This record gives sequence, structure tokens and C-alpha cells, in this order.
Amino acid sequence: MPDRYARMLDLAVEVMSTETPGLVWPLLTEELLLALDGELIVVKEVPWTRDHGSVVIRSPGRAPDGGAGDDSVEAHIRSGYPFIDRYGASSDWTPQSAARVVGMRTWKSSPTADALRQAFGTHHVFGLPLPEKGPHVSGFLVHRSGGDFTRHDERYAARVQPLLKAAMAHRALLTALRASSGSDRGRQANHALAAPLTPRETNVLHLLATGLTAEGIGRRLGISPRTVHKHLNALYRKLGAADRLSAVLRAQDEGLLRRPVEPSGADGDRRGPAGAATGLAGMTVAGSRPSAAT
Repeated sequence: MPDRYARMLDLAVEVMSTETPGLVWPLLTEELLLALDGELIVVKEVPWTRDHGSVVIRSPGRAPDGGAGDDSVEAHIRSGYPFIDRYGASSDWTPQSAARVVGMRTWKSSPTADALRQAFGTHHVFGLPLPEKGPHVSGFLVHRSGGDFTRHDERYAARVQPLLKAAMAHRALLTALRASSGSDRGRQANHALAAPLTPRETNVLHLLATGLTAEGIGRRLGISPRTVHKHLNALYRKLGAADRLSAVLRAQDEGLLRRPVEPSGADGDRRGPAGAATGLAGMTVAGSRPSAAT
């Protein structure tokens, strides 16, 4: 189905152009549900356990109801069976269905399959992980009630993995940027400068702190590398910095950027070089049967 590749590529361009983090997951989940003929999708962004991390059912025209409706069903969703054992213990990030991972008979007779079948009416789950270092797994779990997912679905998912990973990173950056620039402390810190940063210079600063090159910043913001360098020169001048490292450190000292935060534990947030969160709290369930809201 060549059309679904073209749609995802167009969607990726739209996602990477938005400055509103709240638009990212609705766009991606809607397209994945359509492309993979799914009825329910779980988006996993940060480490969570059977006891911690919100599960929210999203459906058209109604607010999130705060959970899967049943503690046992919610626990099964959190357990990630059988994908956590596969993706968490190896470097093989191949998208596959649960039945392909453990075998159809084993999957159908599992407590997780039974719980999901009773709660949502779905029979098959497809794991689409986002490759990353570390023991924790993030990505998407797509549910459907018909036949199992096909090899064509696997090939499609493997091809769009890099786009989805980039979209996740973009959403995390937008959220961190909004939290920082929108805070009273951030505004006060900026106004305290002899020459405050413009909104575009603030965007460039946050992207600079993630380690992106001028070319990468330009692609993310839809501007030329030459324009990026103009913003960088203005940043360096206003911050009294000679290069990107000293600019980031000075911005942290001035309160314009959060300082790096080490993980607080196995389930703690992991943060990037300037404190930009690389994962967001919670887990969201969206879909077309109990499907999307907010």
C-alpha cells in the first residue's frame, strides 16, 4: 500500500513544522490506526510500571475518563507482555505482533490477550518500538479485532520507525521549550538580559542545547542554515558567549535553560544536555473504538 508511506511522509513534515506539542500524538495515532487497520493504540513515552504511570482512554467527543476502567486490564496494559521481554532484552527492534513474538497459541491463551479481548474486543496487538539506548522501551502498541498483522504491516512499520522517533523527540523538545519559556522564571530571566532574546532566538537556543547542528536546527525550524547562523551570532552576543557550549552554560546560569537532571531511579525522567525532557510523564491510550479524545 504505497499510499500509506506517502501519507506518513507528508504527516512527518506537518509534525516537524508544528510548534504545538499537543497536536503531535493525535496526528500520528490517527494515521497509524488507519495505516495498520487498528482500533486502539497505546503510546508509551517513558518508563512506567504496573503501579505507576497514567492510562487514559481517549474517544471522540468526550474527555479522558482517567483509566482503562478496570485495574486488572490497566495492569495488563502496563506489563507490556510480550513486548517488554523482547525489546527490553535485545537490540532487535523489529515491529511485530504479539502472536508473532510468542506464537499464536501462546498469545491467544495468555491472560493479557484474554483481558484485552474482554475489555476492548481486540484480538491482536502489534508492537512498534522506537529504538533507543537503555533498558526501557518506548513506542506504540496497536490493537485490532480482525486477523493478525501481516508481513506488509511489519515492513511499513519498520520504514516509518525513524519518522516516529523523530516526532517523539520533537514533541518532547516542544514541551520542554514551552515549559521553560512560558514560566515566570524564564520570562524574568530573559527580560533581565541587557538585550532579551527574541522568540526565534529562544527556539534556536533550545535546539542548540540538544546538540543539533546549524543544518539540523534549520530543518527543524524551516529556515536556512545561514539564517540559523545569524540567530546564533545574536545569541552569542547577547549571552556574552564565544561558542555553543559557553552559550548553553551561560543560558543555564541565567535561568534561560534548565540544568541537566540525572535520572531519579529506574522510573525517573531522563533529561537531555540542557535539561530538556527526553520523555514525558504518563502513558496515553487512544483509539477508534474506545478511541481518541483530547
